[in-house]
Amino acid sequence: MVMVETTLGPQPPDALGWINAHDHIIMDNGYTVVKTPDFKLDSVEKAIEEVGRWQHAGGGAIVDAQPFGCGRNAAKLIEVSQALNLPIVVPTGFQSQGFYLPDHWQYRYDEDEVTELLYAEVAEGVDLNGYDGPIVKRSPVKAGFVKVAGEYQVVPKNMHKLIRAAGRVHQRTGAPILVHTGEGTVGHELLDRLETAGVPPTSVMLCHMDRNPDFYVHRSLAERGAFLEYDTPSRIKYQPENLVVGLMREMFDSGHGAHILLGGDMARRSYWIAYGGGPGFDYLLRSFTPRLRAEGFTDAELETIWHHNPVRWLTGALEDRTQG
Repeated sequence: MVMVETTLGPQPPDALGWINAHDHIIMDNGYTVVKTPDFKLDSVEKAIEEVGRWQHAGGGAIVDAQPFGCGRNAAKLIEVSQALNLPIVVPTGFQSQGFYLPDHWQYRYDEDEVTELLYAEVAEGVDLNGYDGPIVKRSPVKAGFVKVAGEYQVVPKNMHKLIRAAGRVHQRTGAPILVHTGEGTVGHELLDRLETAGVPPTSVMLCHMDRNPDFYVHRSLAERGAFLEYDTPSRIKYQPENLVVGLMREMFDSGHGAHILLGGDMARRSYWIAYGGGPGFDYLLRSFTPRLRAEGFTDAELETIWHHNPVRWLTGALEDRTQG
């Protein structure tokens, strides 16, 4: 059986439950936190409270999408996970450009050096110091995926190198790839570069795709095999939820429901009930999933979205699951 690496150790897929495919539990340092204090999610106690809401609503494992060098704190993630007995999948890799100062080491290190740093986090354990200094302290928790990032309408030149390094790690370990997209753009270019680097689209999750709710684009990416993560529900500043619901219905009706994942992307204090904001980590299960049921989504379709699809991405399993 293929196991999934988590903060609770390797877990069988059936133990993961309904999976939040993209969220942020801890961000306690980094350039962006300094620039925008609303991103500062540093309290273990508040994280336990907030993630506990997700768990109480029926949620299972969470894919944490904050990699090293920009706020990841693996020790705190482990503490939250153990307090709740809830598995968290920890990333390695790189965020979008705005999370780093222009002199970050990713711009200086060559492809071989970056590859080895990523590989060590997947094969040996994530660095408790987040590769922020010369001393590395390996955790027994291994990274469950590699993150790379596009920007709005472009894949920056430096990211070409990082994608090649991520591809080499995937070829050596099978680790899936999570991709930040800038407003759901350049999906095909990102898939092209990852394919050239040896990563099949069936191992790729393209995030924030519903910020560009163009069915033609989504269908074409799904036809290549990629997973598409949607995370605008509750955040009306991006778009009303009916557009996401309609897009999801079109994807299922066209036979592409096996490529949809949902995430909260609750990366700000102002989104957390524990910090006095909202809608909270549990919104997708407390409000959006009941809406999907009311809009005609079947239990089988919901199980596909919340469990089967993220498991297929995490494990590399290529078999199709029922779409309901």
